[in-house]
Amino acid sequence: MKSNEAATVKAEVGEGPVRYDLVPHVYIASGVWPEATLTPDAPIGAHYAQEIARRLKAAMTDHGLSQHRLAERSGVSQRTIGRVLMGDTYCDVATLARLEFALETGIYPTRRFRGLP
Repeated sequence: MKSNEAATVKAEVGEGPVRYDLVPHVYIASGVWPEATLTPDAPIGAHYAQEIARRLKAAMTDHGLSQHRLAERSGVSQRTIGRVLMGDTYCDVATLARLEFALETGIYPTRRFRGLP
């Protein structure tokens, strides 16, 4: 398997393969995360992770917060914050909620970002 391809396995129920997405930064075609251009086959989750990282970075800058200070304020480990910012993980809902609460701003991509009405 190439490093930029998602792992697939045959589904036990239903038809066709089940796709398991790799960590978001694996889908970088060019540039540096989170400002990078993603590969055409990047799953929607990687695009969301990238947008969350961009918004998190901007919110931290706006509030003058380091990863360490945001970790203290949010209860999210500094390691997890760093991994989200670097595209090494997908941000789970509980982590997202704690970060948004601590930052007093939304960082999850909105309907507008997804191109929905």
